[in-house]
Amino acid sequence: MATINLLYIITFFSVVFIARFVFSRYYSVAKKYNLVKGYSNRSVHKGKVYTGAGLVLSFILLLLAVGLNIVDFLFFEKLSPIIGASILVAIIGFYDDFRELSAFQKYIVLTFLAVVTIIVGTDNSVDYGIITNLNGFFGINEIGYFSGFIFTCFIYLSIMNAINLIDGIDGYIGIFAIIFFSWFFLMYHNDSFFTYSIISIIFIASMIVFLKHNFSRKEKLFVGDAGSLFIGFWMANFLILFITSADGASFTNLFSIKLENIPVLAIASLNIPVLDTLRVMLVRLLNGKSMFRADRNHIHHILIDKGISHLRVSLVLCLINAFNLIVIFLLESNFNSVELTGIYIGISLIWYGIFEYIKRKKYSI
Repeated sequence: MATINLLYIITFFSVVFIARFVFSRYYSVAKKYNLVKGYSNRSVHKGKVYTGAGLVLSFILLLLAVGLNIVDFLFFEKLSPIIGASILVAIIGFYDDFRELSAFQKYIVLTFLAVVTIIVGTDNSVDYGIITNLNGFFGINEIGYFSGFIFTCFIYLSIMNAINLIDGIDGYIGIFAIIFFSWFFLMYHNDSFFTYSIISIIFIASMIVFLKHNFSRKEKLFVGDAGSLFIGFWMANFLILFITSADGASFTNLFSIKLENIPVLAIASLNIPVLDTLRVMLVRLLNGKSMFRADRNHIHHILIDKGISHLRVSLVLCLINAFNLIVIFLLESNFNSVELTGIYIGISLIWYGIFEYIKRKKYSI
């Protein structure tokens, strides 16, 4: 235990040192080659916006994975297919940051990468893969390979899309990622999934350094689609592992979590991004527009337009997400999956109503 704790400390400060250097160099490159995101009517920033810094995150993860693979109780070589796939996701996002791929083109490529990841992940020698058992969620247990394949692919694509949509203001995706990976660090450390807990540390340290640039006036950077898709890809993988490893996991046993409620807890960890995604798609559909057409109707846009600062909006939305997750976590032992899902939907509808009320107000908050 002392060894892994020491490794956490070494990894954290190593990533901070590397990230400070690489993000700073990336800013110089972005400025030199004018790596800016084109202005759009949904933008909340004026002037040049240097983006694509999410590619730095993928580089840091690759560098640390290679360096830490020598540790005998870490198994980064088993995760090499997903690390490779996630880097390709970042590259696709980086290209989209400047060339504006159509939604169809982008998600065809992302679907292919998700499919490859799932196929490779079904090998018994790796720690991730395909969801084929829902452990009694809505009375469903085994769902079969094909159904599990489709469902797992859907999880990758939907979470990447949801996280991609929150990268619209300063601090939001950075703070959200830090909270998310801190939560899963505690779980995976407790379950002795040390490779995943180390990956959590890598993301936490990287995003702490990124936030400095994200809020900077002189060296402002954005992760762009390269970063949001990369982070979303890993969040999806973490949640898939959370579901597939629930039976027998020490975290599940420690808190006497009902296995049938694991999927509800998984989706609750991303409740605000999921709510925002469903909300904007519904509004676009009702207005006769494409569900994938970008606009300024996201929750963070609504709050920004009411005069709230980027930092406060980011903190408020992340705290609401954490609050909702804690409520579901505290209630889950008293309800079955159907009842808990109903409570989750009820909480989401309450927040939906609150945000719609704020949107319709004629004055600033």
